[in-house]
Amino acid sequence: MKKKLAAVLVVVIIIVAAFAGYQLMNDTVFQYGDAKVSLPEATVYAKIQQYSAESQYGSYFGEEMWTMEVEDGVTLEQSVKDNTIKQIKAVKVLNDHADDVKVSLTKEEKTQAEESAKVFMDSDEGKKIIEQAKADEELIKTIYQENALATKVKQAIVDKVDTKVTDEEAQIRTVYKLVFATKKTDANGKVTELSDTEKAKQKKKAEKAYKALKKGADITALAKQYDVQDTVNESYGAGQSAGGEKFEAAVAKLKKGKFTSVIEDEEGYVIAKLVTDNDKKKTEENKQTVLENRQNDAYQKQYDKWAKNLEADWDDSKSIKKRLWNKVTFQYGELGSTEASTTEATTATTTTKK
Repeated sequence: MKKKLAAVLVVVIIIVAAFAGYQLMNDTVFQYGDAKVSLPEATVYAKIQQYSAESQYGSYFGEEMWTMEVEDGVTLEQSVKDNTIKQIKAVKVLNDHADDVKVSLTKEEKTQAEESAKVFMDSDEGKKIIEQAKADEELIKTIYQENALATKVKQAIVDKVDTKVTDEEAQIRTVYKLVFATKKTDANGKVTELSDTEKAKQKKKAEKAYKALKKGADITALAKQYDVQDTVNESYGAGQSAGGEKFEAAVAKLKKGKFTSVIEDEEGYVIAKLVTDNDKKKTEENKQTVLENRQNDAYQKQYDKWAKNLEADWDDSKSIKKRLWNKVTFQYGELGSTEASTTEATTATTTTKK
């Protein structure tokens, strides 16, 4: 009798263990490389983003914010959830390559991450997020430590970037523009291209304005005459103009007070007058922006290299278990106050530019 009972118990233990393993596997929302991301983990990230968004924008958009469309067929809720997946993927990639840049968390940094996790767990919003995600203390600590390490890996990449920025690289030009737009915006904010016929009319107007300028007409008077968009003293550095590279290349050839011919760029048909090509104060201020762009580019290049093979195998429609991920929904105000505030209900987020 005892032998039979022991045999039955062994079978039960095996079944329970197998079922537990199935449950764990079945709880995986997605796998990225060797990292398996569970529904509780993904939910914690998503709910933190939900709380952050409501704190910042809730007073502007109100209770309907999560169902409003940010683009055709995509709600704000879906957009935030998509960004959540990208954020988690980035954290996993950076953690996986910490050894490549010889980075790890010190004992003090691990302690700090655990303390931050505790502050989160003790906060009202943190408790609600943990309850909704069905997360435990160990998961929260892991999330905070992984984000801390991801941030440190990113910083290690950025630290290798040359911090010297020359005046030429940061040079700020200021222009006055006439823009004969080739796009229009409707009452709902939707931007569409003009028809070919409409574009041809805009081009003809721009060419007439250019001829008038060559004869000495005032550019501001022409803006009123043709009822077109004009921009007074728009300043930009390399790669920062609304018109793009083609526009910047044309302006770079000008002397102060001179104007370009008609340029077809990202805004439409444009004529620009160079107001100044050497704003020393703004150029000095722009050096920080140039450096930050350089650092971001360096990080993005390294990240893309690390994630290349993983992204080659990734397909949103197949790689994410929609059955599980669709369970994560946002209800306005469910996590607490929607007024702007500072909170520990955030992680050291590390996202990629896509």
